[in-house]
Amino acid sequence: MNNVRKEPTSGVMVALLKYGVFALYLFLVFKILLLKFGSMELELFYGQWQQSVSNPSSIWERLQYRGNLVPFHEIERYLVAIRESGSVHSIINLFGNIIAFMPFGFMVPLLFSKKARSLSKVVALSFLFSLGLETTQLVTNCGIFDVDDILLNTTGGAIGYSVYLSYRLMFWWKERKSRTLVGEAH
Repeated sequence: MNNVRKEPTSGVMVALLKYGVFALYLFLVFKILLLKFGSMELELFYGQWQQSVSNPSSIWERLQYRGNLVPFHEIERYLVAIRESGSVHSIINLFGNIIAFMPFGFMVPLLFSKKARSLSKVVALSFLFSLGLETTQLVTNCGIFDVDDILLNTTGGAIGYSVYLSYRLMFWWKERKSRTLVGEAH
């Protein structure tokens, strides 16, 4: 047998790079949204999780007294604060939640094109990912469950998907144009 080691093809390297970038993105979302830019120790995060699991009524109390289950309530508050005082905090919350999920909406169909190529699937996955993050914040007491964050995150995923479609269309158009030029040359 021949012990020749095969070098990975450029396609494999590009795929690994794409998955690596997506993994880095997921890590950053986790670090920023759940660990608050790393200011929260993982042990504390896990301890709060255990505390909530041992006392489930505390989860309900946090949701009832600090959470937001009314769609558009916080979004309206942000818009009023931006209009009245130019609140930087409100601008960051409003647009940050959208921008944070745009890479998700772009990368999911790029990486999982056979299973997640439609807008409805990307929106559903964005919604579920955001719901998972909000629920984790609620259970671990490292944030506040806010239905408006889910709406904004899902919107960001949909916008990211539209950027993905534009990207695909641009490359499809270039490829089609180059094939037409090659066909005319022969």
